[in-house]
Amino acid sequence: MTARWSVLGGSAAGGAHVRAGISGQDAYAVHEVDGTLLLVTADGAGSRRCAGTGASLVVTLAVQLLVPLLGDRPLTSAAAWSGWLDLVGERLFRRFRRAARALARAVGGIEPDDLATTVTVVVARPPWVAVLAVGDGLVVVRAAGGHLDLLLAPPGGADRQPGATTLLPNARAGEQARRLVARLPDLTGLAVCTDGLDSLLVEYDGSRPRQPGAAVFAQLFTLVDGAETDPSTLVRLLNGRRVSSLTDDDRTLLLAVPR
Repeated sequence: MTARWSVLGGSAAGGAHVRAGISGQDAYAVHEVDGTLLLVTADGAGSRRCAGTGASLVVTLAVQLLVPLLGDRPLTSAAAWSGWLDLVGERLFRRFRRAARALARAVGGIEPDDLATTVTVVVARPPWVAVLAVGDGLVVVRAAGGHLDLLLAPPGGADRQPGATTLLPNARAGEQARRLVARLPDLTGLAVCTDGLDSLLVEYDGSRPRQPGAAVFAQLFTLVDGAETDPSTLVRLLNGRRVSSLTDDDRTLLLAVPR
């Protein structure tokens, strides 16, 4: 079936990881099923030994769980989407906890918490957009006329203090997960990123996220608005000197527009 979305995705390791000669600890996936778009990002906790493995694991599990469910049944109301997100979250978090325990036993010398990670799951089936997130992901939506909204804002204020966020596989992560459903009939674009980019993409009022940066998103969406997109363009941008000089963290960005 012909794709109904144009999508660009890319990831770059942060400076500390590059200097240490190790790979980044972010992971992401993009899938489209009959016009429904699935975007998943994860950011492994930098203080944990197997954080990159944890990020890759939760993204893989999310794809395995959600792709068969995307065409499972019609979801035509906010209540139906909310119930679906509750079901998906319960299953995904339980599967990750089990997989983390099994991996820790198989490897030996590590604990499940050594795979600690965030996860952000976005499902777009116009006019609906549903978000399930543990941790500090960011989701921006663009409407007709270029209007931007922070659908999922990074935590602000006290929530930005180190250790304030409970991550997977902690059993309490499900209680703290954010679940959002929006009906957006004039949706013209989506952006999902890990927290390595939030200081570049979001305007803050002190420590509180205020709004997406209009100028930077206008430039970013031009990369994917055209009929033909170069998959390497976004990766080069994320690895470029300018972005690297502004953030030392791993960074992942997904951009999508409906055709």
